[in-house]
Amino acid sequence: MSVMLDLPSSPTTHPARRRWLGGPVYWVCQAFGWGGVLAATVLPILLYPPKNDQEQAILSVAVANRIYMFSFGLIGSHLLRVVWLWILQRRRSLTGFALRAMPWVLAVVGLETFWMQFAGKSRALANPLLPAEFLTDWTVYDYVDDFGFLFGLAVIWTGFYLGVRSYRRHQQVRLDEARLLAAAREAELRALKAQLNPHFLFNSLNSFRALLPLELERPREAVTRLADLLRASLASGHEQLVPLARELETVENYLALEHLRHEERLRWRIEADADARERPVPPFLVQGLVENAVKHGIDRREAGGEIAIAARVEGGALRLTVTGPGRLEPEASGPAERPDSTGVGLTNARARLALLFGPGARLELQADGFSRVVAEVFIPATTPPDANTP
Repeated sequence: MSVMLDLPSSPTTHPARRRWLGGPVYWVCQAFGWGGVLAATVLPILLYPPKNDQEQAILSVAVANRIYMFSFGLIGSHLLRVVWLWILQRRRSLTGFALRAMPWVLAVVGLETFWMQFAGKSRALANPLLPAEFLTDWTVYDYVDDFGFLFGLAVIWTGFYLGVRSYRRHQQVRLDEARLLAAAREAELRALKAQLNPHFLFNSLNSFRALLPLELERPREAVTRLADLLRASLASGHEQLVPLARELETVENYLALEHLRHEERLRWRIEADADARERPVPPFLVQGLVENAVKHGIDRREAGGEIAIAARVEGGALRLTVTGPGRLEPEASGPAERPDSTGVGLTNARARLALLFGPGARLELQADGFSRVVAEVFIPATTPPDANTP
């Protein structure tokens, strides 16, 4: 059974430019390969210094012949590569390839040998220092000898070329298999995660709520609010944008849950125009700003404070503000009263706005007097990219 050569060489894998010109790695291998042949044939000649001008002339002709061999070998092997790519456009057996390749090898090597002999003899005739017998000692044997040497090099080069391509093809197949395996495992992991049905979590919370006595109204409300927040988080997990109205519902659930802990220390008001409520925003953008206001303002003040959320459309652009108690240091990106704040949330929010709405979108913090901080979001009047794509 013959070995099959699975070396795709279609116009897709090898466009015309690559087919005829080759790539950097290919030419580096060519230079090293034929350069090694040139060095191996020239160095023995140079080890014997000439004793007179006549020997010098003979050595120069010999070295020139080797240089011609290097040049013709480089050009000829490159032409053979173009032919191999043409033959390998179809998947062939090693025997089938050899039968189609042999005539081309014989033709190219025969032409190389003829031109090398012709160039060498022309150079020799132009050198008056060469002896007469050297000029007449060109026989068919010399042609056959050079032809056999070049033919052997062409066969070795072809085998090396096919071997390198087969190795690279094998490595590419293994890499593709590894990627497919990784993708399959990732899909399997997602499937396993998907089996954890969110309804199971919600049903568990409802069951827990049902176990609470009716008079424990605050714990029951806390469980309800927590379930609503979890439902909103799961619902928006695969969405890039949500209507502001839905985002404000999430904010109200969060504030209601925090109110159970802070009681009268936490007060809030939401003022949003009807047009503003229909505008798309990144999920949990406003909720994150409100959470910062609670953590960096309400939590740090015994008297608590009020958080004001406002949204309106101005000239087609959406302007959101979240105002809460707090204080900013000069050039600070977060409240000064929380030195442990890293600002990662604000950095991520700015990055999301820039990716979804372009450089015109911005998020800024500024002081409103000495004891209040305003977080302002500006979303320009442009259609965000992939706004409807999950």
